[in-house]
Amino acid sequence: MKTKIFILPAHFASYLVNGDATSLEQNEINEIVAFTEKHNLLNCIDCTDESWFAWRNDMNNLGGDVMEFTFKAGE
Repeated sequence: MKTKIFILPAHFASYLVNGDATSLEQNEINEIVAFTEKHNLLNCIDCTDESWFAWRNDMNNLGGDVMEFTFKAGE
């Protein structure tokens, strides 16, 4: 299984790991979908337990709490 790791906003965890979008705005969901399609990511299979602050992340240039997410990647 091929995997890819990205540093992404921590508040995306519930959606990426559990499919729960209740805490997200529609524009955030659209941003996540565009990012996963661009990188051919199938599903999130893991994330770190703790978040930390970073000035940017792999999805956008916004600073905030981030986590490391591991995705199953398409071929």
